[in-house]
Parts: sequence; C-alpha cells; structure tokens
Amino acid sequence: MQTLNAPVALEWTVASAALAGGLAVAGVGAGYGLTNTSGVGAGFFPTVAGTLMALAGVLWILQLLAARRTAEPVPVAGDVRESVPPHHESESALVSLLDDDNSDEPDVADFPDHQGWARVGIIVGSILLAALLLPFLGYTVVMTLQLGTILYFVSKRKLWISVAVAIGAALASRLVFEVWLGTALPTASIEFLAGLGL
Repeated sequence: MQTLNAPVALEWTVASAALAGGLAVAGVGAGYGLTNTSGVGAGFFPTVAGTLMALAGVLWILQLLAARRTAEPVPVAGDVRESVPPHHESESALVSLLDDDNSDEPDVADFPDHQGWARVGIIVGSILLAALLLPFLGYTVVMTLQLGTILYFVSKRKLWISVAVAIGAALASRLVFEVWLGTALPTASIEFLAGLGL
C-alpha cells in the first residue's frame, strides 16, 4: 500500500473536511427553509454555499484520486537517466532551459507557519462559534462579532476600523436580505436584544 507524504495527507484531510463541512452547512441551511412567502427563505443562501463547498470537496477528492492513479514511481537510486528514455533526453534539456525556475531545489508546497495556522484557527473557530451563538444573539450581532474578530485578529486592522466595518457590513447585508430580498434572518432569542429588533 502506498503511503502518503505530509502535504498529500493534508490535502486529503482538507478536501474531506470541505466535503463534510459543506454537507453540514447545506443540511443546517435547508432546515431554515429555502422559500418564503415574499421570496427566498433564510436557508437558501447557506444551502447553496454548503452545496458548492461540498461539490468543491468532491472535485478535489476526484483530482487527488486521478493524480494518485497517474503518478509514476520515483527512481530509488536517484539516477534520473535510468527512468528517462533516450529520445526524451533532448526534450528534457530543452524544458529545463525554458523553465523559469532553474534552481536545484525541489518544488515544495508552501504551508502556513505558526502564525498562519493561528489565523486559520481563528477563522474556523469564529465560524463555529457564530453557528452556536446565532439562535441566541441573532444575525446582526453574530455577524458583527464574527467579522470584527476576523478583521482585528487576522487582518490586523485597527480596532475602530474593525468595529466600523463589521457594523456597516452587518447592517448592509441585513438591508439586502431582509428589505430587498424579503428573507427572514435569524433573530435573537434573548429578550433584551429581541426588543431592540436584533
């Protein structure tokens, strides 16, 4: 059985997570309802987004399977000349001359460093926390908190800019979905926030 190296194993993990996460988002979104008396329902866009994410995961997995089938065995001794037929030697030399990167270093995928993984963790954590808090705090508060967190901690924006952009984006998206599209967004179950129309 062929063992997977770390980058390929990470790709399989991310592709599988995209498929599973997309199906979960689509399932939760469909629970909010796809249609409404005045237009699209609150679950229409999450269902579409989740379906597209799941489809991307499926396509990624198919691409990994195709790459696995067409992968050629790597020569053990390290002598490249043994694995290249004689009639391809001139073509390989031409390709190496035309190649922009003439360095002897192997191509290695760039993966996030410690700070990059921290940013990924903040984004994933904010999405999960937003999903948990949405029934209690409502769309406007959760959207503001999530976007503000990402802008401040991930994008390293100033606090007042993060707050202003987060509030503006939440109100603008509420205008688009509730007023223009007639979509019922989740409201807060806490009485104080519900009394404010949030």
